[in-house]
Amino acid sequence: MLSVDLKMEQLSHKVDQLNAYIEEILHDQNDINEQQEQTNLEIAVQIEALNDALDQLRETKAQPRKRIGYKKDE
Repeated sequence: MLSVDLKMEQLSHKVDQLNAYIEEILHDQNDINEQQEQTNLEIAVQIEALNDALDQLRETKAQPRKRIGYKKDE
């Protein structure tokens, strides 16, 4: 009987260790997901800023560039 009780206690201890390990993994995964979500939001803000800057560049009427080369005598 002592052997069976000892084995049950060992199994119970192993199960408790596994539960603690799984909880730690889930907590770490949650932290990773939150960090990734924050990174994605920062990237989205940067892309939006780039799009706004690109729209502003398109709206401004740039003067045509002078041609590169020799000056012509006129």
